[in-house]
Amino acid sequence: MNDGEQSATDPENTCFDTMLTLGPDTSAATIASDCRDAALQFINESKRWTKLELEMWLTARYAPVTRYATKENTPATWPVPLLRDIDARLVERIMKSARTEIMETLAAIAKDGSASFVLRALIAGTVVRCEDALGKPAWAPTGETARLADRVLSFFAVDYLAQPGDYETKLFVCPACQSVTFDENVRLRGACDQHGGAYSITAPRRHSTLPYPPLGAG
Repeated sequence: MNDGEQSATDPENTCFDTMLTLGPDTSAATIASDCRDAALQFINESKRWTKLELEMWLTARYAPVTRYATKENTPATWPVPLLRDIDARLVERIMKSARTEIMETLAAIAKDGSASFVLRALIAGTVVRCEDALGKPAWAPTGETARLADRVLSFFAVDYLAQPGDYETKLFVCPACQSVTFDENVRLRGACDQHGGAYSITAPRRHSTLPYPPLGAG
């Protein structure tokens, strides 16, 4: 390993510094769970959404999670008022484009364990490193992006950083309906509950190339 590779993967030398300390009642697991739930809701339900449902998701699911990355513990700003002024057909195209990009990212994880999207999120600043009240590492989404795909992917990135093993053993994308779930039994069966067991997608285990060791690793 050369010096450049070492600096990109060694927590002591990386440029992704801890930005803030979480409140006493907030843990990395709490943030990761909130991120996963919100991201899965978008990817599994947004095919049926109108502009109104997207506004509701941004208000009720996205914005509250971004509050963890602000010192004032308030949600990051996001353009919901502006969204109301955008043509509904354009919003539908934005959601479709975002879903396509997110599904391609999840498919890459399922195919070869690639987690490059996590590093991109850290570099772009859509995910920030922080620590809990006990000084343990954590990560949180910042809301610092205008792209819908990046907003959702930042949630998946936070979840991956906290629970990478789930992406190796539980993440499943149904090849019949493209629904996404974290369920080891569904993964082993090869299809979601609705579409039986005629398909199978598996992800080989691989060494992490992330700039920080996952929580629980050591």
